[in-house]
Amino acid sequence: MRAKSKWTPGGSLLWLIAAVLASVVVCSLSKPAAEPGHVTEEVEIELTE
Repeated sequence: MRAKSKWTPGGSLLWLIAAVLASVVVCSLSKPAAEPGHVTEEVEIELTE
């Protein structure tokens, strides 16, 4: 039977670096959200009968 593995400080640091790099890569490859078009404060409502 295999012995239970333990986290070492070096392993924890490598995992943290990998997580940060993965986040940076994913965020840099994603497209920015589209900006909304020109918004006016006037609202027109047509009532038809």
